[in-house]
Formats: sequence, structure tokens, C-alpha cells
Amino acid sequence: MTPRDSCKRYRDSELTFYEELLHEKHEAFTYLYRQTYQQCIPYVLKRGGDQEQAEDLLHDCLAIFVGKIRDGSYVYQENTRITTYFQSIYINQWKKNLSLLTRRAETSLDGHLPLDEDGNTAVEADLAQMAAYDDGERDWIFRKLDRAFRLLAEDCRKMLHWFYVEERSLREIAADLGMTEQSAAVKRFKCARYLKEKFHL
Repeated sequence: MTPRDSCKRYRDSELTFYEELLHEKHEAFTYLYRQTYQQCIPYVLKRGGDQEQAEDLLHDCLAIFVGKIRDGSYVYQENTRITTYFQSIYINQWKKNLSLLTRRAETSLDGHLPLDEDGNTAVEADLAQMAAYDDGERDWIFRKLDRAFRLLAEDCRKMLHWFYVEERSLREIAADLGMTEQSAAVKRFKCARYLKEKFHL
């Protein structure tokens, strides 16, 4: 059977498509990848992500979807397209992983880390939330966080690293940069905002 014949069969019958995914037929997964690639990749590209991020997420979601088929948490439902369900996984995974990144950018001008309702810093709250994820999800988040920082200009990467990672005071940072403490506070705020805007949905 040619790839074209397989595609026609899957387009004509969602049930056939599901059954062959269930039996892990190579042609079915190839068709799933091609269809979801066209649907999902533009979603990330239009929201500030790059091609590599979009494709990494697609591969991660394929692994998630295969797991759902194997353990029975996903079953075929009539009048529901499989690719539509997959796209919902993709979108939810993108939002879930970026929520940690965008919250790190929600800073104020007073030089303090924002607190959550329990009085923890945003970083502490993020770490607590990360504990609920499995190793694969945590690795994915850290990779995206690293890429997010590398998308920023060098001066912003330095500013955020000094302030949040090295926990240096704005006074120390201002002295190193040859600016006033107030100017350093404004710059730190702008850099955090740039990071948030880069991944804002």
C-alpha cells in the first residue's frame, strides 16, 4: 500500500486511523506527524517561539499521545478528530510549560521578588509546582527556560542573572554598570518584561 493510499484511508475513516495507531502501525504515526506538524507548528511560531521549540514540543507531545493510547486514557470517540485532540495536547503543553517562564517576568520596581498567596517567592512557588511534574516535563521546562534567556540581549541576560541567580543587590549591579540604582531598577524591570512578552500567549 502506498503512502497516498494510507492517507486516503485515514482521511475517510477516523476509526481505521485510531485502530492502526492502537496497533502502532508506522503509516498511521507518519500520517499523524504530518497532519499535526501542519496544524501545530504555526501555533508556536505565531506566539514568539522558534522552529526548534515548536518541533521539540511536537515530539514531546507525540510521546505523550502514544502513552495515552497505550494506557487507554485516550480512546476513539465518534465525531471527534484525532488530530484535533492531539492539537489540544500540544496547546495545553505549550501553555503549561510557559506559565512558569512568564511568571518569572512579573516583577515590580521595588527590587523584591513577587510573593504568592502563601508568602513564597515566585521562584519558590515554581519549584513547588515543578515537583508535581515528572522528570521529562521538568527537563523540557528547563530547556525552554534556557532558550528563553538566550533569546534576550546580552545586557538583559546579565541583569536577570545577576539579580535572580546571583542575588546581587541593585546597588551592586548599578555600580558595575556605571548607572544609578534607580536606572538599574528600571532596566531590570524592562528586561523582565521583555522576557514575559517574548513568551506571552
